[in-house]
Amino acid sequence: MKENQRIAVTKRMLKEGLLRLLENKNLDKIRVNELCEESGINRATFYRHYETPRDVLLELEIDFVKQMVPLTDSPKDMAEARKRLETACAYLYDHADIARILFRCNTDADIMHGLNEFYRQFWELRKNENEFAYVDDAAARVIVSLLGGGCYCLLRQWILEDIPKTPQEIAAIMCNVIRWPDSSDFLMA
Repeated sequence: MKENQRIAVTKRMLKEGLLRLLENKNLDKIRVNELCEESGINRATFYRHYETPRDVLLELEIDFVKQMVPLTDSPKDMAEARKRLETACAYLYDHADIARILFRCNTDADIMHGLNEFYRQFWELRKNENEFAYVDDAAARVIVSLLGGGCYCLLRQWILEDIPKTPQEIAAIMCNVIRWPDSSDFLMA
C-alpha cells in the first residue's frame, strides 16, 4: 500500500511539474531532464512510469476526463441530458487552466470520444421519441459525428478564446444544436 502511495505522489509531482512547464513552453520542447528537475524526480524514477513527457500529459488527460461528469451513461430524458452537459461544461470552466493546456496540446481525444458517445445516446433518445425515426443508421452515424465534433470545437473555442458565456449557456447551445434543423429535408438530402 505504501508503494502505491509513493507512485501516486511521484506521478502527481510529474504532472504538476509538466503543467508548470507547459504554461510557457510547447510540449515538444520539454525534455525529460527538464521535467524531472522541475518535478524534483530523478530520471530513473521517471522512466519507471513513463517514456516521454507526452505520456505524462496523456495520463493527465485521462485523469481530467474521469473527473468530468460521465457523458457515456445514457440519459433518461432531455432534461437529464442537458444537466449532464451543464455539469461537464461547469467542470471545464472551473478547470479551464488544465483544459486550455489539453486543448492546446491536442491530447484531448477522450473528450471528443465522450462527446460522440453522448450525442449517439442523445440521438437514440430523440429517435425513441420518434423525432428522427425517418433517419437511417448510416446517416445517424454521420450526424452524430458532426454533432460531437462540432460541440468539441465549440468547447475548445470557448475555453481557448475565453468566450464570455456561462457553462449553462454553452450547454444550452450544445443541446439545442440537435434540435436543428427540424426539417427532414436537411437530413434526407
